[in-house]
Amino acid sequence: MTPEIHTPNPLRYIAFVYGAALPDHNREWVRHTLTCDTWVVRHLIRGQLALVPVYAILLAIPGPLGLRCATVLLGVFVVLFYNVVYMRQNRARRLQRSGLDPNLENPRVLARRSASAPPTSSCIRTRGSVAA
Repeated sequence: MTPEIHTPNPLRYIAFVYGAALPDHNREWVRHTLTCDTWVVRHLIRGQLALVPVYAILLAIPGPLGLRCATVLLGVFVVLFYNVVYMRQNRARRLQRSGLDPNLENPRVLARRSASAPPTSSCIRTRGSVAA
């Protein structure tokens, strides 16, 4: 039986975007959003959502529109770069804050890995030994 998934309300979701832990009744939603097939896309979108206020301020600064847009675009690329670089660490931190195993993986990925893993041999060689 699959546990019921409770989606957080908009204010709690915004807090989650900024790194806050969600209540226990949202734990299955956190597990789903951080281990589903689209978790990478969700992570990248969350990273951009966190900086929407900064982008709005950058667009409101006086100056040529092209320069303001280029500044926002540069910010988008910098945030995207750091989101990609620290993706696994951020995911593990969010899982841990929600009381879940930080090494939790997508069940489909685990099944695919175990199916493609090489068979283990009963005879293990150590350095300098000769197999009989």
